[in-house]
Amino acid sequence: MTISRRALLLMVGIVVLAVVIVVVWCLVRPQKSDRQQIVDLLAHIERAIEQQDLRGLMQAVSEDYADGTYSKRELRQAALAGFRQVRTIKITPVLGEWEVSGKDARVELDVDVWIDTDRPRPTMHPAIWVKLSKESGRWVVTSAGGDWPNIPERSFPYQ
Repeated sequence: MTISRRALLLMVGIVVLAVVIVVVWCLVRPQKSDRQQIVDLLAHIERAIEQQDLRGLMQAVSEDYADGTYSKRELRQAALAGFRQVRTIKITPVLGEWEVSGKDARVELDVDVWIDTDRPRPTMHPAIWVKLSKESGRWVVTSAGGDWPNIPERSFPYQ
């Protein structure tokens, strides 16, 4: 079965038109601000933690992550160990101070953390800071830390 020249030109024209439409859409669509991209990333991290989605959580973390305690690999191992110890995690972050400067940012959060394990745990209220960098056009966490009150030493991977 052969395709007529007219049909071939029509198909090529449709493909070219589709490509032009996609390129124009990509150029004119509204771009999210850095602040909105960071809020979206923090929401992604919240969902990943609550769903105990290790892969999703690690997608938000830079390959160069270092917080003085964990590298990305060690953070992954700690998160995996933590997910294995709990049935349910519920977090409610409240954004605090912001600082965005070029491709770097720092965000402070107050977080309510509720964890369901074999042992009852009270809701914890850590104050957390997160450092981020824009790598290859997307924001990722490069470091994090904070004050984790009410957590006995070595009782949970978050120390």
